[in-house]
Amino acid sequence: MHSKTLKFFILSIFFIAPHVYADTIKLKDGTTLEGKILEESPSTIKIEYNVTKSIKDIKSINRSEIKEIDKVSEDEVAFNAIKSLLPTDDLLSTDDYDEILGDKPAKFLALYPSSKRKNSVQKIIDEIEKGKAVTESGGIKLNGKWITGDEAAKDEYNHQAQILAVKIIKANKKNNYSLILDHFDELQMNYPYSIAYSETIPLIKEILPKYDAVLNREEKAYEVRNKEREDQYKSMEEEDKKRTEAAFQAGMKKFQLRKQEAKELKKIWLPVNKWDLESLLNARRTIVKESDKLELLNIALNGSTAKALSAAFTAFAEKELETAKSHLEIAKKNGARGKAIDKLSDNLEDSLKADAEAKKAAAIAAAAAEAEETSKKEEEAKEQKKKNAADEKAIREAAAADAAAAEKASREAAAKKGGISFRTILIILVIILIGIILCAKIFLKPGEEFEEELLQEEEN
Repeated sequence: MHSKTLKFFILSIFFIAPHVYADTIKLKDGTTLEGKILEESPSTIKIEYNVTKSIKDIKSINRSEIKEIDKVSEDEVAFNAIKSLLPTDDLLSTDDYDEILGDKPAKFLALYPSSKRKNSVQKIIDEIEKGKAVTESGGIKLNGKWITGDEAAKDEYNHQAQILAVKIIKANKKNNYSLILDHFDELQMNYPYSIAYSETIPLIKEILPKYDAVLNREEKAYEVRNKEREDQYKSMEEEDKKRTEAAFQAGMKKFQLRKQEAKELKKIWLPVNKWDLESLLNARRTIVKESDKLELLNIALNGSTAKALSAAFTAFAEKELETAKSHLEIAKKNGARGKAIDKLSDNLEDSLKADAEAKKAAAIAAAAAEAEETSKKEEEAKEQKKKNAADEKAIREAAAADAAAAEKASREAAAKKGGISFRTILIILVIILIGIILCAKIFLKPGEEFEEELLQEEEN
């Protein structure tokens, strides 16, 4: 019993969303009814069918009138509701993804574990999980396109402006004009030279007349509304009246605080409350003023300025400093002003100086390295020259030695060829010289002695 109750509860959740699949009953008279079969009995079938896209009706039909019944399975209906989860919306947080995953997909797997659609549901879950992972890493989905944290950081100015533009589009789908203009106020104040601001202006120009029409109706109904409130008080018990009035005054106090806060922040579009006539009138005056201002805007110039500024932010992030400087000069020339532009200008100037100093230091280091390399090469050349001279000397000495050895060998060969060797000749010469010396001593000594005797006699 509990399982059936749970199944009915979950199916009721699935059926909140529009569905394509429907039960079909074809009657014998040719009529076809599409909708949801509510009850079945042996004799009748009760169906809630679509009269038109927006109008439904409930009808009981005798089985005898029915030609064919095509009943869609419960898991098929549930799966169709899950299919609508993709693609996921823009600007979802990780909590949003957790809420989506924990709702219809999780309930489907719990309720229909054997469904043939189980794998398809799992693929949808996997796709949603991927989106959650990108969001957790700092990414965000804008206009159906994923932007990573690194990509967003290259141009944070335009990234934040784009987030506001998407919020404006989402609020416009709900015709929430007050929220639209609150986002546009922030966009206009903080990111007036963004691409998103230029692209959003045409939409705002369409919205303002619609918002004015709503405010006009509220203004006209103001007196009637207050009279109705007073009349309601008359029919209340005193205690109920006090409680109701206290709650009303508390709500108005909160509204006044919000309005005061908006004024302090210098917002253009202040909060509006249907019970505060001044806020209605002020909003209508602001519509006229802002409509005139938007009409005078040169959207083409604003767009080109925004593109130049975006290019400057991106080039700066990619270290293309001269390119960034060129684009920033164009944006400034077109009138771009503000804290973000001043900050980019200062950062760019500091980076250019640092880059110039780095290049100068690199040039000095390169020159020093080149001088050191030149000195090293000169020293190596001197050493090589010395080595070459030493090698040449060694070659000459070796050649001379080779020549002397060759000459000696040649003489020895010649001596051998003549019959007497050079050595033999030297020995003979030495013997002859010794003989001469001996003969001289023998024959010359008596004469010397005779001369000595004569000298002694003379002395006597």
